Amino acid sequence: MNLDSPALAPPVGVVPDFNHPPNRNGLAVGIFAACATVGTICVCLRAYARVYLLRKIQVEEILVTIAYGFYWGALHSALSLRHTPGYFVHQWNIRLRDLIPTNYYIFTGSTCYTLVLPCLKCAILIEWIRLFAPRDYKTKSLFWWASTAIMIVQITSAIGFLVALNLQCIPHKAIYDFTLPGKCFEVYKLQMASGVIHLLTDIAMLLLPQHVIWRLKMTWRKRLGVSVTFGCGVLASMAAAFRLHTSVVHGKATDSIYQLAPLAIWSAVEMTCGFIVVCLPCIPRILSEVASAKKGLGTKVTSTGPSRDLETYGGVWTGSDNACCAPGSMHMTQFKGSESESTEQLHESSRAIVRTTEITVTKECPFTGGERSKTECVNSDEARKGVCPWQALKNMVRDARSK
Repeated sequence: MNLDSPALAPPVGVVPDFNHPPNRNGLAVGIFAACATVGTICVCLRAYARVYLLRKIQVEEILVTIAYGFYWGALHSALSLRHTPGYFVHQWNIRLRDLIPTNYYIFTGSTCYTLVLPCLKCAILIEWIRLFAPRDYKTKSLFWWASTAIMIVQITSAIGFLVALNLQCIPHKAIYDFTLPGKCFEVYKLQMASGVIHLLTDIAMLLLPQHVIWRLKMTWRKRLGVSVTFGCGVLASMAAAFRLHTSVVHGKATDSIYQLAPLAIWSAVEMTCGFIVVCLPCIPRILSEVASAKKGLGTKVTSTGPSRDLETYGGVWTGSDNACCAPGSMHMTQFKGSESESTEQLHESSRAIVRTTEITVTKECPFTGGERSKTECVNSDEARKGVCPWQALKNMVRDARSK
């Protein structure tokens, strides 16, 4: 076997160029750099919202961290292909020996890809279960059963694909080193099965929360906004569809090295879309925190139990500028079925625990005695005359700013 011969017979009249073959490495590297940047920003935003702001490290954060590690493993393999064989390089422009490192990076990249998406999808579904399927009604919720079924499919398929990828050739090194004698099976059907499963689960996850969202007791505009937020999974579905298409083309192509480039690019895009989906629900929480910081609001009251999960989605009550007494006298009362205009958070009309909290704030004004509501204290004669010291101080600051 002459390892210095072309990896594929060139067309008639074409002379192989082993030293400087035409390529589009710049395009591929630019796309991978953009994917890495977006994916990293998404992970950092989620870590800021969940770990720093909410002080919560749950199983979702662990899964996202694992996925992020394998994500960089896949990107490293993809970027390594720019040296050998290069992106959008025809197979007759590389030597036969160059297929050995190429096959190695394809194998490592495929292994990492196999683990990234199941970790991300399980993290997304676990978080959605906390939000849409209250603890006491999980087994009675269709949403819980559907989410659990998708997670089982993802976990079992990931294990199966991982084992199959590593057993496609015996001995193991023959997977990428074709010079070694061994027994191998074709992985094309494995790639097709992986693409179909990911596409179907992406579509199922896109449609899954919509049924719950459009039954929430809120205005249709707010339902539409929440629906759009959760509907961003359409990006992952589109990327999965393109990745499946490129898998079919790559599997049937004679010049498979040239068709490898679109497959690697769409695989990276699909993984990046997964990080976008897992990060988007944290954005409202961050924007709420930024808005509160700009307004100078220092007191935040949040609910406990199932309602607390809505903190991730921006469901945080912030103390009023007009509070005249110390925040230590606040107390909270949870209600089921509350439809208050002041608590326009996600909640269902079903018998599940309502995901909203109505907060009653009472204050004891030091000069008048007794408990008063926030509005009563602020609008009272004492407040207007500056008897409530906290309100008087705020009036002084306001007057100073106006001057």
